[in-house]
Amino acid sequence: MKDIGESFKLARESIGLSKSEVMKDLEINESQLDNLEDGNVNAFKDIFFLKDLIKKYTVYLNLDEDKIMDEFNSFIFSYTSRIPISDILEKTKEINLKEKQEDDKIKSPYTINRVKKEFNKAYIFLIVGFIFVFSIFFTVKYLKKISEERNLEYSVIVKGELL
Repeated sequence: MKDIGESFKLARESIGLSKSEVMKDLEINESQLDNLEDGNVNAFKDIFFLKDLIKKYTVYLNLDEDKIMDEFNSFIFSYTSRIPISDILEKTKEINLKEKQEDDKIKSPYTINRVKKEFNKAYIFLIVGFIFVFSIFFTVKYLKKISEERNLEYSVIVKGELL
């Protein structure tokens, strides 16, 4: 990782870019840039963030992305392969426990109540919709009946027939 950091620093200096320009363009802070150029992997908690940052910086400096990413992947493989299996298993258990605790938080009574309230709103919306449709139906029926009665009255008056 030190080699990658040194290649970044040499490329940046040869182009004539200042640290502040790089920080602004890549949206990172000075300590992240310094740790990246020093090859200090331990300063980054998230390996995926580091990998993404290396890709961005490689493209930004117009370096060979495939070569740099291969070097980084080789470094990560050799770095992680030195971790004892027992440590990996222990960390996996910790992660699984945290995920289970997160799942338990999601199943709180407050979440369930919120879902029920939204469910009740849907019922109210449907009922109001049905009432609206039925009121239009009966209004049309009423107007039709009135119209038929007027036509009947009109025909009786015009024909001269009285009831």
